[in-house]
Amino acid sequence: MDIVFRGGAMEVGRSCIEVRSDNSNILLDCGVKLSENNPEYPILNKIYPDAVFISHAHLDHTGSLPILSHLHLHCPIYSTSMTRALTKELLKDSLKIGMEEHRELPFNKGDINRILHHHKNVEYGKTYFMRDFEYTFFDAGHIPGSASIYLNYANNRKVLYTGDIKLSKTRLTKGADLSFCDNDIDVLIIESTYGDKNHPDRKQLEKEFLNKVKETVERRGTAIIPAFAVDRSQEAILMLSDLNLDNPIYLDGMGIKITEIMLRQHPKYIRNHKKLKRVFLNTYTVESDERHYVMRDLKENGGVVVSTAGMLNGGPVIKYISNFWNDPKSSLIFTGYQVKNTAGRILLETGKFPIGEMVIKPKFEISFYEFSAHAGMDELRTVVKKANPENLIIQHGEEEPINTFKEWAIGEGFNTFVPKLCDKIKI
Repeated sequence: MDIVFRGGAMEVGRSCIEVRSDNSNILLDCGVKLSENNPEYPILNKIYPDAVFISHAHLDHTGSLPILSHLHLHCPIYSTSMTRALTKELLKDSLKIGMEEHRELPFNKGDINRILHHHKNVEYGKTYFMRDFEYTFFDAGHIPGSASIYLNYANNRKVLYTGDIKLSKTRLTKGADLSFCDNDIDVLIIESTYGDKNHPDRKQLEKEFLNKVKETVERRGTAIIPAFAVDRSQEAILMLSDLNLDNPIYLDGMGIKITEIMLRQHPKYIRNHKKLKRVFLNTYTVESDERHYVMRDLKENGGVVVSTAGMLNGGPVIKYISNFWNDPKSSLIFTGYQVKNTAGRILLETGKFPIGEMVIKPKFEISFYEFSAHAGMDELRTVVKKANPENLIIQHGEEEPINTFKEWAIGEGFNTFVPKLCDKIKI
């Protein structure tokens, strides 16, 4: 068996792993890496997949799927039904933004439609068969519909790909199902986004976040909360409902459509479906033609707006930053990981932000609260110990967390690999 890393090796973004056996060739994810300039895509030369298995809908795991269609590489795409529905919206939005920014994209709308046509639904915990292997999806606890993927090749080689994983529950998800550890695992391919540190206590973090929002509103400022459309936007409005503010809570961008999909089509993937529905009905959703009225209300009275994109690479959040960057009463409150070279990461590190041809230094307060949907260091180590694999492959992380994770794993006696882009590991 050969495992080839066509993306996601020593980096966060463009996850794409090829697994070759004697009789089959599959891809685990096919994502894109968003950066300050142009997106980066997996290395897809000389590849002929029989199937693609998708762990979850985030673009760093799905954003390059239409390229396969563009290259006439037609094969079934396996994921949960929630992942399929979310992927459809995120790919459409990605294409729209790319066209608005006049980028040369390696796919078109037809490619997206063809990819979705080849989709096959997979249920958690059910074993399926294909060619020379069995496969099972387990709830990864990362976002609704996310999965860790177990592959059993001819009852001879057993591979577990965690995808992005989180063990502890959140307001939206139940936490990962680690029952795959009951199986023998020859190869564990694990993420390492936070391979070098643990997350702060979730309840304390929520308290600090809500206090910062409350402080901003009480001084008649606007709390701008950039949030990922999937998972973080929904978590944000659930948390904000605890404040019982007199001011409205506005939700803008892709998070609206994503929440509607979760509530109407796939409630079984949500930990507390009824509460999310109630909170969403009490949230003011913003259409593009209403945005100027919302801006006026926020300037006069202060308030809260949750808006995409979570890393400030496009989306309506840019319009709110453009209107409030010069207001010291307002605040920009990050709620999640900022990938290297994204606008959000640059703002956090330098205090500067590009708007059109200008580079501004905002006067509003900037805060960061790490509401991660990824496992922290100790959780990742727990997965490795419970799975007890013959071979451990560490990927999906930046250099420092990967090296910390690697040193621990070697010290624990695991046969550990840290691949670079295009490396091939023979099992």
